[in-house]
Amino acid sequence: METEHKAMTLKEITSILERTGVSKVTVETIPRTYSTTKLSSFLTVQIGNRAASSWKKAQYIVAAYDDSNASQEEILDGWKSMTISHGEQFLILEEEPNIWSCYNSTGDKVSLEKVLIGKSLKTNAPTPYRQYITAIKSKPFLLLAGISGTGKSRIVRELARSCWDKDSEEYKAQKPRNFEMIQVKPNWHDSSELFGYVSRINGERFIVGPFLKFMVRAMQEPDVPYFLCLDEMNLAPVEQYFAEYLSVIESRKLKDDGTIETDPIVDFESTDAYHSLITQLFPKEDEEEDRRLFLSKEGGKRLSIPPNLIVVGTVNMDETTFSFSRKVLDRAMTIEMNEVDLRGGLTDRYELIERQSVETLVGNAVEGVDVYASHQAVCDICLTYLQKVNEVLEETPFKVAYRTRNEVLLYVVNNLPYNKSADGTALPQEYVIARALDEITNMKILSRIEGDESKVRKDRLDRLEETIREGLESISGRQYGAESMERDDSQVEKSISIAKLKEMTKKLTDSGYTSYWS
Repeated sequence: METEHKAMTLKEITSILERTGVSKVTVETIPRTYSTTKLSSFLTVQIGNRAASSWKKAQYIVAAYDDSNASQEEILDGWKSMTISHGEQFLILEEEPNIWSCYNSTGDKVSLEKVLIGKSLKTNAPTPYRQYITAIKSKPFLLLAGISGTGKSRIVRELARSCWDKDSEEYKAQKPRNFEMIQVKPNWHDSSELFGYVSRINGERFIVGPFLKFMVRAMQEPDVPYFLCLDEMNLAPVEQYFAEYLSVIESRKLKDDGTIETDPIVDFESTDAYHSLITQLFPKEDEEEDRRLFLSKEGGKRLSIPPNLIVVGTVNMDETTFSFSRKVLDRAMTIEMNEVDLRGGLTDRYELIERQSVETLVGNAVEGVDVYASHQAVCDICLTYLQKVNEVLEETPFKVAYRTRNEVLLYVVNNLPYNKSADGTALPQEYVIARALDEITNMKILSRIEGDESKVRKDRLDRLEETIREGLESISGRQYGAESMERDDSQVEKSISIAKLKEMTKKLTDSGYTSYWS
């Protein structure tokens, strides 16, 4: 059966594969993976390399257009020769720029919709830590807020631990190597204590800080998520001591090869200072190769944030701490941890977090455009919801702008694979979308609302609550309220954003001022 031609970029094609649970081929990969190549790879002279390549492990070969001048017949002859012993493979071929067709192992054209677009989403096991996992995958900068003693820093350590097999030494270690906790000091007013500084005593050299030390360790192990916990993050003004990170985290871009890069977080003018940094990071004799690698990097004297570095700040709001500006809140995902189960943690030494990996924790999309083509219907539902919310927030500084829109789309799409209930029952996609929208509304929209009655009127909060309720109910077909309950022989689902709005409205009524923070 022939397929219609599809106008999509290579990035959109590979994004669809990844979103349906297909991983990019690596040395250790297993079937149901994909690999990317060029058209010229299918010419007869290349066939001898087939046995030595990793293509034999891939179910989908994505061949991008190039100027090899090979005819379609030559390319398909080469393809059929390569797949003689690999009959389950498909070729997704860019015949003209952004125009794709799909062929099976015998060279017959098949439906791209059936093979690719129509694939069902990968299903991830239900987990009580879904909200943390998908927030991190959407943006690797997370704030955990709540009263003291609720286990905010502990859960960061346990998420790092979950990246290892349970019988491994790292899992059993008091502190796995992919976890670092830095305690923020009240006297931090610049980044020198965290990132480091240049000293000119006895020559120019860089005194490296703990953030950069840990960041470089993450760069050396890109297949393992690395968690940096900034404990009591708001004991000092975050905008001052963390300014470089807040700026660079917004420079994240998805490259055509599927990797994510940022602007450099350190960019040395002095070669001597950079050399002293690398020497401190790799002081041992057996680390000579590591030193040489960093000193010879293309465009040297620069270090960028690796995509597997996850920064989590724990937050307490009291008279000893600083509040967050919108600059910080706009750049972070925020989760409140105020609920306490006094019976929890008494039967198991470790949090029972399912095995995590780069695929579940590190995102492969940065902006809304990275997921829109492959999930247009889902994204359009989200955009309609956000437009209704923005109508209520019109003429306020709390309106949803592009950055928040992008993070809403990423968060909802990243939640789609979590489509099973705790007992294994399949959840309707509409419910999964509404659940994610409820959570991201609380994280990214309500967290920015604060002020007195001149800025935050009660009638506006009431309208926002009603808009959120109507939006969630129209998407999922269920009823929502501040608490779960039975009403008129039907179940009312708890909405965390509606519950938070009621709390914020009560604050405004009682004191004339309100904010998201407890």
